[in-house]
Amino acid sequence: MRSILLPLLCLFSLPTIANNNSDITEGLSHFILGQYQLIGKKIDSQDTYVGQLIISAKDTNSENVELIITRIIDGKTTHGSAAIETTMHSESTVLRMRFTNDDINYENTCLIRGDLDNYARISCYLYQPNVRTDDPGLEALFIDHRQKR
Repeated sequence: MRSILLPLLCLFSLPTIANNNSDITEGLSHFILGQYQLIGKKIDSQDTYVGQLIISAKDTNSENVELIITRIIDGKTTHGSAAIETTMHSESTVLRMRFTNDDINYENTCLIRGDLDNYARISCYLYQPNVRTDDPGLEALFIDHRQKR
């Protein structure tokens, strides 16, 4: 009896685990919405920049929240997409942003944490997909308290 009970218990637990992962993704998607102050370092350089980044959703009522980003750096606006994704082997959950600037594709892989005011604080590695570098770009995003959420 015991030999059959454990496999059955594992089998019936799978939908609960899958639903929890979906809930985490949806919760994080809503948590990160807003306007951020951006501080960055360019790829393969020590040059820095500042700007704004806005994370918004096409439809916040949907189960699969589709995230859109708007980057404003040095007066130039760039649009892209974002998604909450799991890393290889499902070790952690990250925010992955994709955008094109001056005909070059970029990705940001970001960790999401809460700050002391319960807003998202996001830190990222900036890179070009499938291009090797020993000095990726860095970006840190802090909620912009000057704007209403």
